[in-house]
Amino acid sequence: MYAKEPYSTYGGLSPHIPLLCICDECETTFVAFSHEFSIGRNAAGSQYAKIYGYNRIAPGNWLYFKGDAKPGIVKSYFQTNDKEVIVVNYEDGSSKKIEVPKRPVDREVSPDGYRLIPAQSPHVLIGDHVYHAIRNQFGVAVGLVSDAGKDKLAILLDDNSLLFITIPQTVQNVPNDKLAEFVRSRLHQLFVEDSKRVSITVGQGIVYLDGIVKNLATKRALCACINNMARVRGCVDFMRVQMETYISDDRLEMSILKLIEQPQVKVFDYTVTVKNSRATVEFSCIDEFFPKDLEGKILNLTGLQELAYLAHPVPKSSIEHYAICDSIQQELSNSSHLNGAFIRVSFVNNKYLLEGRVATALQRQWAFISTVKIIKIPTVENRLRIS
Repeated sequence: MYAKEPYSTYGGLSPHIPLLCICDECETTFVAFSHEFSIGRNAAGSQYAKIYGYNRIAPGNWLYFKGDAKPGIVKSYFQTNDKEVIVVNYEDGSSKKIEVPKRPVDREVSPDGYRLIPAQSPHVLIGDHVYHAIRNQFGVAVGLVSDAGKDKLAILLDDNSLLFITIPQTVQNVPNDKLAEFVRSRLHQLFVEDSKRVSITVGQGIVYLDGIVKNLATKRALCACINNMARVRGCVDFMRVQMETYISDDRLEMSILKLIEQPQVKVFDYTVTVKNSRATVEFSCIDEFFPKDLEGKILNLTGLQELAYLAHPVPKSSIEHYAICDSIQQELSNSSHLNGAFIRVSFVNNKYLLEGRVATALQRQWAFISTVKIIKIPTVENRLRIS
């Protein structure tokens, strides 16, 4: 899978991230979206059923017995020397006590359960482990394909056969021309001027946007609008931000730092890098002081093409030496030797951290020496900029 940015699958992906998928065997390519994959997700909820003999069972699980018409929720679960006693509640309000011979589970292929197909085929995500109730076979969902004008789910079964299941009409992709007409009409209503400079292409429920917009905030607003439309699988963004005059990476970086280094923006351990008009902003902050409008202000900067915004809020109780840092910061701000400077003090990775800006190299050295004198230990990292 390939994406425009180096997203991580650790802990799950945010929705609506377009991914280019390429088969290693046949080199077939198709576009899918992060919310269509089960990769990195915890398969919890009523749409995943555990199957007796193949999963460890606990109260609260959705449980399916082979040959049953439907799964139910485990109300209670007991074991004796030679059998297991399970009480299952069903959606119609009925319950059933089931006694079965004790059967240990040696290896769980899908610990969180399986999708039951064909009944649940419209809800299956790529990568889901599935159980075909009619064929009595397990498998994995490997893709969504279009065949003879119909959208189908591709299932690779344990016997290495590839099964295609036609998805119900209610979740079939809207015809390209109808979806394109609907999207154009909606964007014209909500973005009267911007939509005139954006072209729309539709295929397999995916909307592709190309053109020029005035800033990155508008670019993201257009994508968000489309991603929230019913029957749209996702949006692939090829739009560019208008560049009336050349704005250097250094100037963009300074503009972002100017927004960050304001008294009301209480962040620390921050880094800003800009390359080819694409910015990466990363910082930590106390959760109660999370800067809600900072990202929006950065997005409105003229000339910014892309933004990776990485915020790490932490509880105040986990911040070490908070009172000492605040005291040092107050003393530095009151120093006559540091007029015009803006300095933040925090404790990160077992050392005190100075961040912000000063007017001269002498001020930078003065702030460092003053901090060392206060804490009486030399573990101070000086990131102060001269500007």
